[in-house]
Amino acid sequence: MRHRGRTALAGLFALLAALGGVTAPPVRAQAPETVGIRLLDAPTDRADDPRARIYIVDHLAPGTVITRRLEVSNSTTKSQAVELYAAAATVADGAFQFGEGRAANDLTTWTKVDPPSVTIAPGATSVVTVTISVPPKAAAGEQYGVVWAELRAAAPAGGGIAAVNRVGVRMYLSVGAGGEPPSNFEVTAVEGQRAADGSPVVAATVHNTGGRALDLSGELRLTNGPGGLSAGPFNATLGTTLGLGQTEPILIPLDKALPNGPWDAKITVRSGTTARDAGGVITFPVATDAASKPAATSSGGSSTDRAVTVVAVALAALVVLVALLVLTRRRRRSRNDEADAQPVDVEPARSGSGGSASA
Repeated sequence: MRHRGRTALAGLFALLAALGGVTAPPVRAQAPETVGIRLLDAPTDRADDPRARIYIVDHLAPGTVITRRLEVSNSTTKSQAVELYAAAATVADGAFQFGEGRAANDLTTWTKVDPPSVTIAPGATSVVTVTISVPPKAAAGEQYGVVWAELRAAAPAGGGIAAVNRVGVRMYLSVGAGGEPPSNFEVTAVEGQRAADGSPVVAATVHNTGGRALDLSGELRLTNGPGGLSAGPFNATLGTTLGLGQTEPILIPLDKALPNGPWDAKITVRSGTTARDAGGVITFPVATDAASKPAATSSGGSSTDRAVTVVAVALAALVVLVALLVLTRRRRRSRNDEADAQPVDVEPARSGSGGSASA
């Protein structure tokens, strides 16, 4: 009975909300049960670098040793046995790419996780230490890796493949004598385009001209549009990471209702404490008929649909009116000039049974 009462009450709230009377109370989602891992330490000289607060990011001279602490948490309802290790990663195609399994590179051979495994009670946490020892003769350059926390389920009794799940903390390590290579990049070629579905898109290009890999974020603002309109900020869609010397596009999809322009466009792209701006005057290409057709709506249709429907009805009424005028004139002529003429039958205009018009 309680279940039925709650269902009826939820239905009543939904009905009243649809009628505009009240707002239904929010539904609170349960937090997922997971095993997580996060960085506890960051270098004091990188306090302003957002990346250094979530990843292991540093520049080390050969022969240097550093340590970082990581916290592993268990929000599940069971004790979890977690294995911890470092594995290789690369930066390619605008993304930070993880190696298969326990793939190794120079950085992983320099990295030790202590302890290598922990058993964590439900709702508890455990702290582990990551030590990176750069050999005295290590070659200069940037290395990438991940410290993984891995859960491995037992294989089925009748045989099969064991399930493996893992979460990790990235490592970006630059090696070399002297100061750290500067992070730098440029943003160019800002222009207005159309996506395949007709949506306007602002496109640009970012090129890594510095000595460190970049984790990019960005935003777009549009000002001085038609009628003085402004729009934004809109989040930019970027690759996760841009490696040394690499170039990748920036795409910012926008709403179909946005006017073609012209607009003053400004894109701001950031990586850590480095930010670059680019922009210019842009105009979106005129959408083709196929691309500009609006998506169907569940109720009422768009304002364009309604406008086209009104025009269609008006035209139909005009056609009927013209037909009646022509018929009236013919009848008058028939009565005046041809007294023995046969009467003219006109089929009444038929109205449709439903449907909608689209642009």
